[in-house]
Formats: sequence, C-alpha cells, structure tokens
Amino acid sequence: MEKRYNLWSFFLCLFLLVLSLYSLYASINQIWSIAPPISVLWLMTVSTFILGIMGSKYKASMGAKVRSWLTVLISFSLSAVLLLGIGVITITRQPIETTQSPDSNYKIDFYTINGGAASAISVLGVLDGPLWFKKNIYKDINMHKADIEWNSNDIVTINNHTLNLNKGDIFLD
Repeated sequence: MEKRYNLWSFFLCLFLLVLSLYSLYASINQIWSIAPPISVLWLMTVSTFILGIMGSKYKASMGAKVRSWLTVLISFSLSAVLLLGIGVITITRQPIETTQSPDSNYKIDFYTINGGAASAISVLGVLDGPLWFKKNIYKDINMHKADIEWNSNDIVTINNHTLNLNKGDIFLD
C-alpha cells in the first residue's frame, strides 16, 4: 500500500505544481484561468503532503526514497505558498459589486485592491466563466469605485472605458 501512496502522491504533487504555475501565468498574462480556486489547490497540496508522508514508509529502492523526499518537500513548500496567497487575497481584495449582462451571459465581479501604504487602491474586474474559470478583464489604478453601464449584451462601459466582451477586450492601467 505504501508503494501506491508513494507513486500517487509524487504524480499528484507534480500535477499540482504545474497547475499552480499555470494559474500564476494566467493571472499575470490576463488569460482564462482553468485552474481551480486557490483554496482547492491548497487542500489538494495538503492531502498530497499527507499521502507523501504515508508513502515515505516505502523504501524498497533509492528512487522511492528520492520520490518520497521530493513529494514531501514540494508539497509542503507549495502548500505554504498557496496558504500565503490565500491570506494575501483575503486581506487585500474587498468586493465592491457584481454585475450581469442584460441577457445574463456575462457576470463580472468587481473588487478594490489595497496593497498597503506603498501602493494605490485600485479596482479589479473579474469575468466569471463556466465552472471556476475566471479572467481579469479590468484593472484601474487610483480608482476607488466602479461605474458600470451595459451598452448591449456584449459591450460594457466601466469608468468610461468600453470593453467588448465578445471580442475579449481587457483594460489594464
């Protein structure tokens, strides 16, 4: 049984590492994020850490020992980083409002982001997709509120910036 824990935890650890890196890449480049929410990733890395510890009892070969150590180190480090990310998002991101298009095809959540004394308060607009998919479509620095007006089912004006959601327009200041 320990052999299965050893193998499954190692492959799950690598999968979660790739998924977390993709989530970071999607957030930086403003593309659709297909990764689950950060809290789900954190729970999965904690369970991978537990499986890795259970699989560390399997010491049939040097490769199994290395796999065990890599699994425990990577999953522990990844869970610590994701927990820090959960804390930062919880503290800095405050919801303002949620709006839907007239035909209810698009839903946008707006947040204020306060990075502390060294940064300005900004507004972030996140477009909700199917399942947990999300995309940052609007970010305006030195803004405290979001004035939203839907011009049509696909076109929205946010603080005098017009975005065509059907074409994938984004605004980043």
